[in-house]
Amino acid sequence: MPTACAHFKLADFVRPGECYHFARMELSEDNAARYHDHDYHEVFWVERGRGEHRFNGQVLALEAGSLHLIRPTDRHRVQGEAATPLIIVNVAFPSRSWVEVRKRYFPKEPDWFEQPSARRVWPADARAQTMLTHWAERLATPGRPRVALDGFLMELPQLRHERASEGGNPMPEWLAHARRQIAQSEHFSGGTPALARLAGRSPSHVARATVRWLRQTPTELVNRARMDFSAQQLTATERPILEIALDCGLTNLSHFYALFRQRFGVSPQRYRRRFRRIV
Repeated sequence: MPTACAHFKLADFVRPGECYHFARMELSEDNAARYHDHDYHEVFWVERGRGEHRFNGQVLALEAGSLHLIRPTDRHRVQGEAATPLIIVNVAFPSRSWVEVRKRYFPKEPDWFEQPSARRVWPADARAQTMLTHWAERLATPGRPRVALDGFLMELPQLRHERASEGGNPMPEWLAHARRQIAQSEHFSGGTPALARLAGRSPSHVARATVRWLRQTPTELVNRARMDFSAQQLTATERPILEIALDCGLTNLSHFYALFRQRFGVSPQRYRRRFRRIV
């Protein structure tokens, strides 16, 4: 366990006018986060990969589909494995923002950040992961507006209760499996035919299912995976944009730029300049 503990300040990571810090990042053995505490609240979730979370004297395994609530006084460090680096989404925000949202919208609910450590690690089922994907898209909005942060914090209790309230018709396992697999670069470069192959269903069957359960077409699902990969590459590497586009299976650079701007609201170059720094 590391003995030295850094102290991070939110002011070092947010720009003037921004209300929170957002980043999607890859963490391996070589670029693990430093052991630290901080002056802000934090939420992060694991999109894929495996690793460990050194957390208040414990060592916890990390894997895709888990969401973590971190208090300012918590001391922690996140590290991925060399073979399967972690892809995580991190949201850091002023503690007063959480106090204000909780007081205004659900004052009778328990303070989730004040629960024991074990109760601040929430498993995210397929429905909760869909919600988290939606919020990652909204939180990536340039300018990091307060409205996006408040909306996300307001839905935290819903994420906490997702497992208990599934009911109805849950997403079929074959679709959940295909959705997880298509997020990997070796698959999404193959486009929608690769999605159908991973699902083991006909393209028309897959199209009906993605619209029903994910409210996306297969093309939208694949392109989202491509753009999320591109954003990670832009912030974590110095690779040329054309090379990243080709890895996505997109040979038309103008089309790549249009898809990226549609998802993140800025050009790839501007995204790289603005979001290289991570918590």
